[in-house]
Amino acid sequence: MKRCVLCIDGGGTKTVCVLATLDGKVIGRGSGGTTNPNLVSALEINETLQKAIQEAIQNLPELQIEAVCGGIAGVGASEEKQVEVSNVIGQILSTPPFCHALSKRFNPSVNIEVVSDVVITLVAGAGKRHGIVAISGTGSVVYGETVKGQRIKVGGWGYQLDEGSGYAIGRKAIKEILRAYDANGKTTLLAQKVLNVWNLSSMQDVVDYIYQKTTKPTDIANLAKIVNSAASAGDESAKDILRKTAKDLYFNIAAAIKQIDFGKEGATLVLSGGVLTNIKIVSEIIIKKVRAELPAITAIQLCREPVKGAIILALRNSVS
Repeated sequence: MKRCVLCIDGGGTKTVCVLATLDGKVIGRGSGGTTNPNLVSALEINETLQKAIQEAIQNLPELQIEAVCGGIAGVGASEEKQVEVSNVIGQILSTPPFCHALSKRFNPSVNIEVVSDVVITLVAGAGKRHGIVAISGTGSVVYGETVKGQRIKVGGWGYQLDEGSGYAIGRKAIKEILRAYDANGKTTLLAQKVLNVWNLSSMQDVVDYIYQKTTKPTDIANLAKIVNSAASAGDESAKDILRKTAKDLYFNIAAAIKQIDFGKEGATLVLSGGVLTNIKIVSEIIIKKVRAELPAITAIQLCREPVKGAIILALRNSVS
């Protein structure tokens, strides 16, 4: 019989589910689409989690789940949404074919903890819930917790409103290339890279593409990679966009830290998400400013997958 914990990272675009032994070793893995309750129905959440859990436990007979932890995008601090997702997980594990893979029928008294996905990202980097995390992907958010239970969130209002995000970078890039074109009728290096990645031939094509109903937020956010490429090639407008992105993110980080007391021990700042992981100029500016202006804060880049944070929390809740 293998005693293990079931851990879920339910992000805004995909869900990762892993089984880990009580020493933290991952022995099973599954995946699926988003489980964000703000984006999909309870039925879709159920179907996605069923698929991911089934993949994680397949070919692993005689399992005993000691605890469950799910970090789910969209639940925030809403107890109602946390309970909703927790109930779905419990129901899945209590019914065939899942209960047949367990050494005994799933015990509903087993701790099922559901938190925001930002919490497990924080724990994955800091190793505990005392600290602060800045995530910049399609959208952006800064979140912090202390050992005394203080919590703070800055940003996280959605991709259309979040500054310092991939979507914001893409939006600024489009505005910049159109502004430059209006000024002299020429296409800049950044503009040419945007045209190439979208397989377009003119600025009007760019505008038409933006307003197409089929254009997704991620299409705009993915331009962050193009802006980074243009900046690396010397495009000054691209560099300015990335500097502004770092400034916006740092503003949110500093705002969060001002509103929460980390005490004399300070805290770890975890930098995560595609922008902070893959765009060096942004992360370097932030780390430099943190060192200069926030000496009690140690900035690090997340080098583990966020589901590791769910493993840490689940192991703490597991039956001894």
